[in-house]
Amino acid sequence: MLLAIAAAGALALQGGAAIAQQAEAPPDTVLTVVPAPGATPVHFTDADLADLPLRSFQTSTIWTEGVQEFSGPSLATVLAAAGMDDGVRQIRLTALNDYAVLIDMEQVEADVPIVANRMNGATFSVRDKGPLWVVFPYDSAPRYRAESIFAISVWQLRQIEAL
Repeated sequence: MLLAIAAAGALALQGGAAIAQQAEAPPDTVLTVVPAPGATPVHFTDADLADLPLRSFQTSTIWTEGVQEFSGPSLATVLAAAGMDDGVRQIRLTALNDYAVLIDMEQVEADVPIVANRMNGATFSVRDKGPLWVVFPYDSAPRYRAESIFAISVWQLRQIEAL
């Protein structure tokens, strides 16, 4: 499965990234991942995400003006770094405002979507849909310009939970 590819890369990097695996989130946590039902949450800081292999692309979105550059680790890489089980078939993404969507793991490719933590090379605020945004390369293929993809492009992402 595609997560296996990402897992290999992420496992090699886990020694360098000090990802906190504890019940209470440290104050600088930007993302919490629950890798299996009932599992201990894994907390990521912006620095933890920056230590993972990063992807970058330019694309326009229906929420921004013009073409923007987005960068961050792929969602598959984040899930692998958190130790998500290969048997997970669906995940829930939750935003700061409690907007939540379910994603079937078939929609998670090795490189797409990314968990963008940089837009045009800089961190971005909650006001600008940050600090994390699940982004697809919308301009690269018609399949990424579908309402179903727009619906799972969660901005202000705060938690991912295996179901």
